[in-house]
Amino acid sequence: METGGGLATAKRKMQKSRRTWLLLWCSLLLPTAFEFQLNDKFGKFQSPGFPTAYGDNIYQTWNISVPSGFVIKLYFSHFSLEPSYRCDYDHVKILLEGQQLAKLCGETSTDTEEAPGDKLFISTGENMTVIFRTDYSNEKNYTGFAAHYAAVDIDECNRAAFEEPSCDHYCHNYLGGYYCSCKLGYYLDSDHRTCRIRKA
Repeated sequence: METGGGLATAKRKMQKSRRTWLLLWCSLLLPTAFEFQLNDKFGKFQSPGFPTAYGDNIYQTWNISVPSGFVIKLYFSHFSLEPSYRCDYDHVKILLEGQQLAKLCGETSTDTEEAPGDKLFISTGENMTVIFRTDYSNEKNYTGFAAHYAAVDIDECNRAAFEEPSCDHYCHNYLGGYYCSCKLGYYLDSDHRTCRIRKA
């Protein structure tokens, strides 16, 4: 009776040990995920371990948000990632409202991969997401990246940037917004944009 109980206990311990090793093995293969919120008007972020080589199986996300009336300007002062066809291995993705703006890797651009170089990435709104993902191995010690962002005032009065004019007559831009005014003899409608003739 004791022998059978001892065997059952040993078997349970062995199964538990196997599960533990399996979980440990899977955790080593699966990317480690971290997410960061960046809400300041300017800032800097970088790959883990920068300026030394980054590790394997990394999945990090930076969600950048700036106040309404601003867009985000992003650039890289350093960029050194493993090159791969279409950046399928290690890469940085830049997303705007879930849509991919860029997928970056390597150190210089080729016909099948894009590295940022001196390029500026500008959002269309007040949010931008940057994702850094690495695979399970690197043949060389790539040093990752250093990225910088800043909130940039939208010039709502620049008609080229918008499908329709911001104001009927005069547009006045200020930091974080704009307002409209009208020529003499007109008044500003309740939509704060349309100018209507003042009736005598």
